[in-house]
Formats: sequence, C-alpha cells, structure tokens
Amino acid sequence: MNHLPKQYAITGNEEDLDIIIQMLEKNRTIEMSQIRAKTHSLTSLKRVIGPKLTGIVLINSSSYDGSHLGPFHGVHLTSKDAQDCALIRDIRKAGARYIAASCHNKKELETANRAQCDFVTVSPVHIASCHPEAATIGWQGLSKLAKLATMPVFALGGVGANDLTTAQRYGAYGVSGVSDFWQ
Repeated sequence: MNHLPKQYAITGNEEDLDIIIQMLEKNRTIEMSQIRAKTHSLTSLKRVIGPKLTGIVLINSSSYDGSHLGPFHGVHLTSKDAQDCALIRDIRKAGARYIAASCHNKKELETANRAQCDFVTVSPVHIASCHPEAATIGWQGLSKLAKLATMPVFALGGVGANDLTTAQRYGAYGVSGVSDFWQ
C-alpha cells in the first residue's frame, strides 16, 4: 500500500451534504479523503456526492447500507465495526478497493490486523478540536502502535500536514485530520 497518498483528509460529521460538496470542489488537490456523513446512507451519498468525487474517497462505515460502493473506493470502519467480520466481507463484495479502520489502542489495532485492513488511523496523538476531552497517546504511543501494524498507519488527532515528517519519524506512513486538511 505504499502507493497511498501521505495525507488523508476527513470531513466533519456533516449533516448538510452541500457543505461536503463545497469542501470537495474547493479542495480538488486532496488525493485521499473520507466522507464522514454518518446520518446519510451510501445510496444518498452516491446520488448527491458521487458525481463530485476526485481522488481516492472512502465513506464512513456508519453510512454503509449494503449496496455497491459505486464511485467510492472503500469504507473506513469505526473501531466497533472493525470487529464485524461479516460486515467486512460484505464491504469487500460491494467493490471496496480499500478498507481502513480507526484505532485507539493495541486491541483495536490487532483487530484491524486480523481484518486485513489496507490502512488505519491511530488517534488521538494530540488533543484535537473535535474531541478535546479524549486522552491522547502522544508520539511515543503512536510509535508503539505503529510497530504492531501490518499496514500503513496514519497519525490522527491534533496533527496536520506540517507534522508529516515527525509522524513518519515515529513510524506512521502519513497524517490524517479534519480541520487542518480542508482550506
């Protein structure tokens, strides 16, 4: 998976799909992103956002409704959904080129390894504006988890594009985020 971009942009959990469309249109240089619109089904995302896609785009597993992925390249599993083997098999059958997972600890990372995810996000490295109350793992915690991973790891949580070199020094493949990645 070393052909993946080094940055993975994630939309906020947007209710208004027009906001996501504006983000995508304004940021056409983003090579890989996750559409996190948890209250919308894959069917509605395909209809409304599908025609606007550029780059590698995954949807959050909360939106996966069992239909074919269509213009989307894969699914980013919540840490809970990463434990569901039947769901993962279904997603592969639906045309997923990529399956990613959110990981926050050793157990979740081991689950993602067993699920043969294509990449993971490990968080929160630092305090993030969207989860200010979350306990952080820091660069050392990222390093420990990255060493256990059998796939590329993207540092997430209070990191931005300018942290790529540091994240790689601690074992990450790339960086991921919400606020710092959308102009």
